[in-house]
Amino acid sequence: MKDYFPLCRQEKRQLDGFDMISVLGFMKEYNLREIWRNYLAKDRDKQRISMYVEAENYFLELHLQRMDRIILSEKFNTNPFFLQQVVQRLIASHPHQLILSKITNQGIDTGDNPISLSCSLGNTIIDLIVNKNEPFRYDEKSRYGNTPVEREEQRPLDIYDISSVLYLCQRDLTESVFQRYGDQGDSMAANEKPRVYLSTRIGKYDLKLQFHCVSTRETKTIRPPGNASINTMHSVVQRMNFYHSEMLILKELKAVGLSVTPDQVATKFSLSRLINNTSLSLDFEKHH
Repeated sequence: MKDYFPLCRQEKRQLDGFDMISVLGFMKEYNLREIWRNYLAKDRDKQRISMYVEAENYFLELHLQRMDRIILSEKFNTNPFFLQQVVQRLIASHPHQLILSKITNQGIDTGDNPISLSCSLGNTIIDLIVNKNEPFRYDEKSRYGNTPVEREEQRPLDIYDISSVLYLCQRDLTESVFQRYGDQGDSMAANEKPRVYLSTRIGKYDLKLQFHCVSTRETKTIRPPGNASINTMHSVVQRMNFYHSEMLILKELKAVGLSVTPDQVATKFSLSRLINNTSLSLDFEKHH
């Protein structure tokens, strides 16, 4: 399967969830050209791409088909943004009933197994089909953490939440970051400014995310390697989560001019960004 897709062949790796998430990200940006460039093999069907990914609890299929004309159908029940959210939750092994509730809250009746979601963008159709692995593991309910998301969704924070914070920052929805992920535990002082501190394990790395307000009256400096874009942060985090090589992570950073060394990627490094009156930082430390 490694040799089937141009990008996987170039990066010398197997197709994984990173690619599904990337394709749906390109769909969100109406960037179909990048999808065909990265994932349409020259010697294959010019109108169709099919991806298959085995997650811990699910087997995911993603099919893209380019039609000769725009197709209107009742089966197109969602959009690329929501599809990407669902894929990220599935890969992160969120509780099954939580995932189903998110789908039904969109007014979609997809059934329990398989889960089938579809959308179209111009003359391109995309289908997501998800089957539960057997025997299927159901999580027992327990109380998690101090953030609203942990309490509402009854799960620990994970890679999905890191991506969610990055997306909200990209859209300049900083208040939503504080509302969803601000620590509401007893340790939060009444007069303390809002802050977000998330810690999780992604692949072989420990990741600590910090997000807080900063004064606009003072000159602020970004620590090395410089002001990283949200897109770069997201790509690095997703590559780490799918155990991509240090070389590919380093290439992602070098491509946008961030001066991170191979030794830093192999041990620990940080990425930071100032966004209006807020500061976002990601600290990575690799396990050996």
